[in-house]
Amino acid sequence: MASESEVYSQQANLAFEAELATRTAASDAAFFTRHLRPGMSVLDVGCGPGTITMGLAQIVAAGAVIGIDAQASLIERARSLAASRGQTNLRFEVADLYDLPFADGSFDAAFGNGVLMHLAEPKCALAQMRRVLRPGGIIGIRDPDFGAVLYAPLTPLLQHWLELRVRVRQHNGGDPFLGRRQRRMLLDAGFVDVAARASIDSAGTSETIQRHAAFLKAQWVGLARTALAQAWVDRTHVDATLAEFDAWAQRPDAFAATAWCEAVGHVRL
Repeated sequence: MASESEVYSQQANLAFEAELATRTAASDAAFFTRHLRPGMSVLDVGCGPGTITMGLAQIVAAGAVIGIDAQASLIERARSLAASRGQTNLRFEVADLYDLPFADGSFDAAFGNGVLMHLAEPKCALAQMRRVLRPGGIIGIRDPDFGAVLYAPLTPLLQHWLELRVRVRQHNGGDPFLGRRQRRMLLDAGFVDVAARASIDSAGTSETIQRHAAFLKAQWVGLARTALAQAWVDRTHVDATLAEFDAWAQRPDAFAATAWCEAVGHVRL
């Protein structure tokens, strides 16, 4: 299955891409980086603007790291950022996760953050990631599970937004509840010694709530495209939801938390 057949509501959403660029290996890959060592070769799938990839490259230097993404604009952005930082042990390529352009056993480790939940065929993606790992190699995957999301206070508009977020993901062919099945999926893909855990991304201070609201507004730009195209909402509702994010962010009791499921597995020696 070609990546061109995948539907991604955040395509060419510059506001959302800016939010993705705030991710780091320390904040989004800690469960995985503890398994990395200098000299390892690493593949980062769905790397986006490459900020996590660059953190991985620092950890495994002088090992080689490759970040791939289906969006050429994001790859160009990642290349520019890496060049500005003078990092030389990594490169970025436009590539299809369903048909990775690497030989069998090319990497010691493979990583995917917030990727599988978007895919219509995540099992095919995992099979490709396993193929390019060497015996003894390790995989790390991380996705939120929309069944473990808390927002308070939860207004009718915010409740409807949460329901639309699930609906859009499912309409696009993804699975907003994939996170809870990561361990089973890795086992089915042939990995061994599979371990799963969860971390909580939360916001509960004035600063973190403001940052989270900015993320929600950027994400809503892409989600609203799909919701409008399907006639699930009208422009008035889209604008009202944006205003609701702002109003929620001003509440002194605002709180948000999302469970991110994380799993690692190994290729049998």
